[in-house]
Amino acid sequence: MIKDCTAVVLTGGESQRMGADKAMVLLDGKPLLEHVLENITPLFSQMLVSVHTLRPDLKYVQIVDDAEGRGPMVGIQCALEEAKTDWVFVIACDMPFVSTVLIQTLANKRESFAAVVPYVFDRPQPLFAFYSKTCLVNMQVRMKQGQRSMIRLLAELDTYILSEQQVKRIDPKLRSFISLDTVEDVNKMENKI
Repeated sequence: MIKDCTAVVLTGGESQRMGADKAMVLLDGKPLLEHVLENITPLFSQMLVSVHTLRPDLKYVQIVDDAEGRGPMVGIQCALEEAKTDWVFVIACDMPFVSTVLIQTLANKRESFAAVVPYVFDRPQPLFAFYSKTCLVNMQVRMKQGQRSMIRLLAELDTYILSEQQVKRIDPKLRSFISLDTVEDVNKMENKI
């Protein structure tokens, strides 16, 4: 169990490329959101699901990011404001192949940092990362300025970067970072859970 941390699953995206509510798209007969929740729930004592509008059938605590401006920073900021813990772990709802060992490894790097994020595919992965409440001030300033780039935010925070080489020791095929953005992506990954 990862102490002093709330897991947050982001589902508030517009799902334009999927053409349907991405969180509810079925993979092997189960919604993508359910795959993610089942994988990460054993690691955390507290869970939040960030939504754009309430999902009546969801048994987890939901936070509504109803801001006009879209983008993951809105959901992450809402989660940090809502969480009763000093840290949140953020993951997108379309990443069903997550390695719990990788999450635990990232959690162990938090000690003196404001954020902990893996660096794969030549860029930081802000939607598979830990953020402390100390990030809130920077986020609020950026939101007021209309700057919503999570990658730029990470560059100004005291961020621990887990390199691709380090990640591959745990997740050699980088399956944790497969995000299913289209129906074709989902079809390709059927039966590969």
